[in-house]
Amino acid sequence: MPLSSLVLETDVPDMPLAAFQGQVNRLERISLVFETLFNLRQESAEEIATQLYNNSLQLFNIKKEQTNMAK
Repeated sequence: MPLSSLVLETDVPDMPLAAFQGQVNRLERISLVFETLFNLRQESAEEIATQLYNNSLQLFNIKKEQTNMAK
């Protein structure tokens, strides 16, 4: 799948990742999903993170200027 088609999401709190079954899912575990994605892809972690960020902005129709104002 092209990197331009990917976003990361988590089913907090209902659907925990493998190895965490029976526990409440936690948002910070999304980093484990990112790590797995990084291990499967050829691109650098920085390139993947940047593209995921841009994909999320596009998916939710958020302008970059809006994200800069929140800082």
